[in-house]
Amino acid sequence: MPLKRLKSPPARSPFAPSWEIPLYLEKLDDAGLLAAIRETVLAREAELKRKIPARPIAGIADGLTSRWHGFNIFTWPEPPMRAFHDFVRGSYRAYLAALGVPRQRVFVQGWANVVRGGEKFAPHCHDQSPYAYLSGNFTVACTDTQTIYFPPFLYQGAPRIDRSVPVRNEPGLMTLFPSTILHETSVHTDGTERITLAFDVFLQDYDLGGRQGQGGMHIVLDDPAVMA
Repeated sequence: MPLKRLKSPPARSPFAPSWEIPLYLEKLDDAGLLAAIRETVLAREAELKRKIPARPIAGIADGLTSRWHGFNIFTWPEPPMRAFHDFVRGSYRAYLAALGVPRQRVFVQGWANVVRGGEKFAPHCHDQSPYAYLSGNFTVACTDTQTIYFPPFLYQGAPRIDRSVPVRNEPGLMTLFPSTILHETSVHTDGTERITLAFDVFLQDYDLGGRQGQGGMHIVLDDPAVMA
């Protein structure tokens, strides 16, 4: 089953932390589609970097990741990206169904990450505001890297790798997770690009911190009132 529940050890005191993290992992096995998505991202990379000012984030000073705030891959019209959009919507609905969570009207904003030799994402989370909902990570192309998730309450001042949950990145693998979860990646050492697509799902048309979307940045991912 794609749903993977990470749970805290049994509490030994009434004040000990207790948590459960539902991860949803699903694989898109379509090498042709993955290749087409890769070509689409690389074809757009230079223009996006030229037009959008960088905001260093998660250890990335200059790259598409540092321009996440200025574009939305879910608005790209290329057929491979429309197919990816449909895959995300289907996986999102399956995730909710597996957890018994009712569908609601939700918005989505996504960006592409292109990481080259020696780069990695430092520990970060996508949202811990009252608006926090879900996020996702989809691997387009990679070689021998991991995305590492850190359960809550086990930091003792800093993230501890010995208490982390690594997920091996594979082309076509998507992970859906609560936006509050801290995560990082291992160092990308291969000579080719590591390309991933990341996104946030919002219950309202808000970005991190509750600021309203601007210029059509967020679009509706799912709405049970109008979508079957």
